[in-house]
Amino acid sequence: MRIAFAGLAAALALGAAPAQADPMEDALYIVDHTISRTEYEAAFAGMADLMVGNLQNEFAKGGDSISNAASETAVIMMSAQMADALLDGMRRPLAEAYVYNVSPEALAGYRAFLETPAGQEISASNGVIALESVKIGNELAESIAIPAVNAMIEDMRDGNYPAGTLKSTQRELERLFLEQDPADTPPEL
Repeated sequence: MRIAFAGLAAALALGAAPAQADPMEDALYIVDHTISRTEYEAAFAGMADLMVGNLQNEFAKGGDSISNAASETAVIMMSAQMADALLDGMRRPLAEAYVYNVSPEALAGYRAFLETPAGQEISASNGVIALESVKIGNELAESIAIPAVNAMIEDMRDGNYPAGTLKSTQRELERLFLEQDPADTPPEL
């Protein structure tokens, strides 16, 4: 009888404990306090040159051209709109990604940290850190791009392609990278 009473008392005590927060609520809080428009703007800033080139290529396909200045302005304008749309559109899917990949206890702990002064300070600095990351990446890009291209060319010469690469794709890459006349190769940056 004592054992049954002890078990009942424990069950009642556990039932009376405050319920754990909904993991989705924690995940939404985390997303809201770790991702901002600034992070998306930083990502677009890091891709600006690619976006300008893509925009110019799209106009060229239609037989038209667009200047660098006009392309850069259009990319800035589009990026602002895209950052807002991503911020809104990715909120729930990112929260779901947290719920699917992180335990409820870890989500609750992360949220609890974000609610502390230290967590709020880190959260407030995320945008600046993202911008710093783009700057650092741009500074490193030149020093890592040429060695990466050279290593890729060596892999092609050695036949080291990713598993499943079609022979036609291998031949196309070899034509573009291995069979060029050295005089046609752009100067190193």
